[in-house]
Amino acid sequence: MDFNGGYSARKLDTDVTSPFFKKYFPKYANKESAFLTMATRAQIPWTKQDGYKIRTRASKEFMNSFLEILDAVENDKIKSEDALTYIFENLHKISSQLNIIFDETIETSNFANVININSVLQMLEKHFATKLSSRLPVIAIYSIYQQLFKQVKRYDKRILKPLNVHTSADKHGYGDIEIWNENGTPFEMIEIKHNIPIDRNLLFDIVNKSKNTSIERYYILTTAKNNFISFEEEEYINKFILKIKQDMSLEIIANGIFTSLKYYLRFIEDYIEFIQSYTCNLVEDSKNSTEIKDFHITEWKKILEKSRL
Repeated sequence: MDFNGGYSARKLDTDVTSPFFKKYFPKYANKESAFLTMATRAQIPWTKQDGYKIRTRASKEFMNSFLEILDAVENDKIKSEDALTYIFENLHKISSQLNIIFDETIETSNFANVININSVLQMLEKHFATKLSSRLPVIAIYSIYQQLFKQVKRYDKRILKPLNVHTSADKHGYGDIEIWNENGTPFEMIEIKHNIPIDRNLLFDIVNKSKNTSIERYYILTTAKNNFISFEEEEYINKFILKIKQDMSLEIIANGIFTSLKYYLRFIEDYIEFIQSYTCNLVEDSKNSTEIKDFHITEWKKILEKSRL
């Protein structure tokens, strides 16, 4: 509201735009749009060329489309109402097409083949190998915890918190997956790193986050083939973990994610039920954020189909 007759772009975004998208197009709904505030700031001279100077993490393709549409509206080449209608029609079309793929993928996970722990791990390893896949291991571990909660006494009267949708740069909480006590205090946390070996700095962060809390156990799991950056670092970390256990009564478990999955799967009677949970969680996450890409779903569907042969 820096000029006469102006308005607060951030307030409009928070009160109108974001709630609208969360209701009708949750996959594309941001928590809020800091970019909107910058993009409509009065001090920026508004020509299409000046628009390219805006600092943003958006892709070049997105910026080109955004600026072309804005330039066309500003210069009365198209009506803003027509531009919005076109955008919403295509968003609805894309969402409808995705819903068909989602339903087909969930249906594909309902198979009666005999599978074992090794075949489950092979399926996950193939899926984790897709690009931009840092969210996939988080969903896999979350899905395994959903099964563990049904069978492991340790989690009686505990609460598995829903997965956070990371639609903003801010990440709050203790870990990627959080288990809390019924009285509202943290109990067990899981931090997951994708293709990042474990080093002492990750352990230091865990200790700082866990100070003065009721957290009893903290897992740090990685998909990196070499779980630690070096043998010497692994030795240091193991000694450090013992000291933290003694000083803080906090148990830290640093491990490879596939080693942990193999261990967890031994507690599960029905591996197909885990596969179905993973599939449903993938779909749900994809519906509500852009972290799970369309190709993650289609690739998982291919993996499921091959496993049925």
